[in-house]
Amino acid sequence: MRAVITVFWGNPCTVPPPDIPTLDDGRTRWACTLLAAGDSEAVRATHAPAVRPGLGWCHGWSPLLDAPRRWSGERKAAARRRNLRRRLDRAVPLFADQLEADELARRPAYFDASSIEDEERRREERT
Repeated sequence: MRAVITVFWGNPCTVPPPDIPTLDDGRTRWACTLLAAGDSEAVRATHAPAVRPGLGWCHGWSPLLDAPRRWSGERKAAARRRNLRRRLDRAVPLFADQLEADELARRPAYFDASSIEDEERRREERT
């Protein structure tokens, strides 16, 4: 797993001393990107600046995660129909067919793959 290890100013109520250089954010003194998380202690011991505990400096570790994979419109529509059917079968098994047809007729866009993809495209354009 890829990760970023840092030495940063951890006291939110104060700022780091002005005589100690920091990165652009003004609170990070040192940062390193690791390709294997198991190497973090060795890299920190070898390359990180020495800081004394209690002075405000902290060691940090943050994973670099891949972007979440999105479902396609077809898969999301199929899951919505399957979940609807499952809820109806559990609650009212005798009327599940009729209520499923009513719900599909009442909200066709919610269960349609192309409508789902259009809605997601509009949502991405807004952000």
